[in-house]
Amino acid sequence: MARLGRLAARLQRLDAYAKPLDDFSTRTLAGGVVTVAAVLAIAALVALELLAYSRVALEPALAVDGARAEKMRVSFDITLPRAPCAVLGVAVADSAGELQASAEQHVAKARLTSDGRAVAASNDSPVAEPPATGADGKPYCGSCYGGVAPASGCCNTCADVHAAYGRRGWAFSDPDGIEQCVREGYVQRMRAQAGEGCRLSGHVDVNKVAGALRFSGGETVDTGGRLVHRSYDYMPAFDFSHTIHALAFGQTLAAQQRPLDGVAKTAAEPHARFQYFAKVVGSEVRYANGSVVRSNEYAATEFVKPSDPGLHFVYDISPMRVVYTEHRRSLGSLLTSVCAIVGGIATVASLVDASIFRAERALRRKHELGKLN
Repeated sequence: MARLGRLAARLQRLDAYAKPLDDFSTRTLAGGVVTVAAVLAIAALVALELLAYSRVALEPALAVDGARAEKMRVSFDITLPRAPCAVLGVAVADSAGELQASAEQHVAKARLTSDGRAVAASNDSPVAEPPATGADGKPYCGSCYGGVAPASGCCNTCADVHAAYGRRGWAFSDPDGIEQCVREGYVQRMRAQAGEGCRLSGHVDVNKVAGALRFSGGETVDTGGRLVHRSYDYMPAFDFSHTIHALAFGQTLAAQQRPLDGVAKTAAEPHARFQYFAKVVGSEVRYANGSVVRSNEYAATEFVKPSDPGLHFVYDISPMRVVYTEHRRSLGSLLTSVCAIVGGIATVASLVDASIFRAERALRRKHELGKLN
């Protein structure tokens, strides 16, 4: 016990925070005001520090994009109020030489009336089914009219003949001379959409190289490594006035800016081609839990010229990638900031209180000596 007493006495001599006796301390109104102000300031600043600690920051850095041999998904949602769905096609051409004359496997078309409402399903006339047997009594096998026949060897619908012509590289200019198209009323159904619009939504998968996504009127044919867009007299009139509801290259990340979303343009003349040039830069987010999400950002410019009518998105791929790394403040930095706030404000408050107390005491002494009236 004696040793503990001596140890306690030595520790007491090391106390850097000597306490005044209550008999030698006084409380003032100014000191109370300063104390309340200091406590409020400490609470506000500590709350801000806690809020900053809870947030996650993304720190950007540039890196060379090595993922150039992969596919990139281009997603879109576009309304063309003056182009019927029957005349619209989607095609892709890129610098690697790959052509997709009909890239509509994952594209939905919704017919719109002239005032933008969806066309009721009852307005869609049914397509006549091919006959079960031909004139010779054998199972019906429609002619492909010189086009490249499918594996079955038969073109039983107008669409089959159209596809056969496309494989041959021929123009589909006279559907009235094709039995399947006459039976289905192909030309009549197409002309019935005159004055309508169309909303296209979906996606296409493209090579991650420079290329162009094309929305065109009429038909698109691959003529020996070159896409040619053709329209014919039996097609209703159209132009490429449009509203871009959404356009994204790859997966969209939270708070990512897409500069073409909401852009709307009206064609001053029917033969106007709208072209948007997009510079696509890869982006990558590395989260603190180890997961990685890749996407793309882009900047775009626009150009309109009198030419074959269409809506083209020409894109170029940057060799660089922006890498965002998730960063969160450490607990140690939070505690250091809180201690600095508490200690700093307490020190300043004590200095202010001491200055006010000395000033009050000096004024009081002068008054007592009769030097202050």
